Amino acid sequence: MPTAPGSQQSIDEIRENYRLHAGPFYVEPTVLLKELGVDTNVFNQAGDSQADFTMTVAPQAAVAVPFGNRALVKSLLATDLVYYAQYASERSVDPQAAVRAELYANRLTFYAEEAYLNTRERLNYEIDLRARHLQNELSGGVAVRATTRLTVDLAARLGRIRFDGDDYFGGQRLKETLDRDTRVYSATARHRRNGLTTFGLRSEVQTDRFPLSPVRDTDSFRVMPGVELRPRALLNGSAWVGYRRFEPKAAALPPRAGLVSQLSLSYTLLGATVFGVTYDRDYQFAYEARTPYFVDNSVGVFVRRAISARADVRVNVTRHRYGYQTLLTDPILTGPGSERVDTTDNYGVNVGFRVRRQTRAGLGLSYWTRDSTGLDFRNYKGLRIGLTMDHEF
Repeated sequence: MPTAPGSQQSIDEIRENYRLHAGPFYVEPTVLLKELGVDTNVFNQAGDSQADFTMTVAPQAAVAVPFGNRALVKSLLATDLVYYAQYASERSVDPQAAVRAELYANRLTFYAEEAYLNTRERLNYEIDLRARHLQNELSGGVAVRATTRLTVDLAARLGRIRFDGDDYFGGQRLKETLDRDTRVYSATARHRRNGLTTFGLRSEVQTDRFPLSPVRDTDSFRVMPGVELRPRALLNGSAWVGYRRFEPKAAALPPRAGLVSQLSLSYTLLGATVFGVTYDRDYQFAYEARTPYFVDNSVGVFVRRAISARADVRVNVTRHRYGYQTLLTDPILTGPGSERVDTTDNYGVNVGFRVRRQTRAGLGLSYWTRDSTGLDFRNYKGLRIGLTMDHEF
């Protein structure tokens, strides 16, 4: 009896590749050394900056339980242990967990997933404060294999973000402007042209509700054609580029519409050099009450070159450009020349060594700059130098 696309393959790969097996449980433990080194600007401050030695270790374990060939439960348990030698206020323990259940019934795959994250990691490049917040998502759906090449996925997702009540940044209480509930309904069709290329069309209806800032409540619609390329293709990765209609409910905010993108592609030259590009564009919510949202344009390029059988070097450049929308009721921020744009640039280089088959170590350097056309205190620069390592048991 045929199973849904990828289901049997996923179960077989788990049984073959997971390193620990006890009864029905398959476990793949990993330890990541995300960072070990010096951060020259711990608080991303303009002017005088504070440096500190920092280390982030992230133990995690993937656990899977197959039920014959008809069902699979997968989970991930992990935590980030963040240490700063001098600034104890920046230390944290950031747990996360995710569980996904799949049921295969002939041409149908039913699935449900829940994810939990409790972290002080910065929400994005807009907020410099490491503020404690909870993120929880519950999703579910069904994938239908209509033909041998065509699959249709219908899904719903509920998301929630909650910040601690005592966290302020730039005089703004983050809980007031960033606590939100998100509801997304999506339909995605994928047509597998061959073993390497799949074409898709994704549509989404999304609502965002802010319990403490209803002026930010927004409805939106997104449609994105796309292509997914497997590693053996000339290009590897995926590119989803389309259109989003972004409609705030309040009259104080104008509706917007335009291009959105989720693109990450790479090309391998002669088996030794990889060239890559990323481009992400979408509407995001901002922390300041007077500028409720911004358009995020993020472009990146990288080159990775193998220098031996065990070593490689990677160079990357990334730019994040945030264009802010102000409240129409604010006369100070809506006058001529009042448009605010923040630009964050990152330049990085990393040399990696394959110590063992299961262990890779890297030495990296990352330089950051930000420039704001409206807020001088947001301008900063910083350098991070350190080691990274991941080890699979």
